[in-house]
Amino acid sequence: MESSEEQIIIKTMDEETSEKNIGTKNINPGLRALLSIKKITATLENDYSGLLQIEGELDEAYKNGLHIIETNTSPVIAARWKAVLQEVYNAVKGIHETLTAVKEKRAQNDKDGFTDLWKELAVHLTVLKENSKNAANSGWSLLPEAIHPQWEMEFVTVETPLVESLVMHVGSCRVLLQMIERYTPDELNAITRMIATHIPVDFTYAEARHYQNDYNKALVNFKDEFKKEKNLWDKFLDILAGGTHQSPSERVMMERWVDGEEDNM
Repeated sequence: MESSEEQIIIKTMDEETSEKNIGTKNINPGLRALLSIKKITATLENDYSGLLQIEGELDEAYKNGLHIIETNTSPVIAARWKAVLQEVYNAVKGIHETLTAVKEKRAQNDKDGFTDLWKELAVHLTVLKENSKNAANSGWSLLPEAIHPQWEMEFVTVETPLVESLVMHVGSCRVLLQMIERYTPDELNAITRMIATHIPVDFTYAEARHYQNDYNKALVNFKDEFKKEKNLWDKFLDILAGGTHQSPSERVMMERWVDGEEDNM
């Protein structure tokens, strides 16, 4: 029988694709996050495999981008773009190494050092997002205007969604690992029981989008029951915030976000 840890996982790649295709902006974001914690047969290894695949595709995109830059600019200009590219590569490497370190700690039941690792992961993600955006945008100024359509079609439209997907998968891994780190086995069992009680086993985001009225009562009951267990709820809000232990004002903002009162955080 699978352990509670093996049964808890954040959205699978298929669900993420489905959610992106149908659009779920009308669904409360906090409830979407709660409902992402589902009992399924997949394991954490699936998330790592997905990350490796995205990393490989992103590497190909950057090689193609570098080829466009080198073909249409001078070596000096190309060197400037390579410097930005190196920052992206360093960030991706850092993300991979940090998640691997967390995974190894979990396997060894080592409870120390997680706080520093989560801080490192946050820094790597910030560097990745800033420099990947810079890599795309700098092409417009570095390349001749005649090459801009090629840059748009062959690099920007490829790189941007890959980075977004990478960030999304890293976030999923982070939340999953923090769930396992921060909750006891009994608490994880309690959460899975809540899900089993209030949410159908074959629940999908598409159903939440198209039959939201039918599911509304179950969703509200699930959230309310989760909040009755204060320790579970407090940990969950902290994990959603990145495990940074929010200030009182930040906690109020997170509560409002979960309750659907804030559109953006």
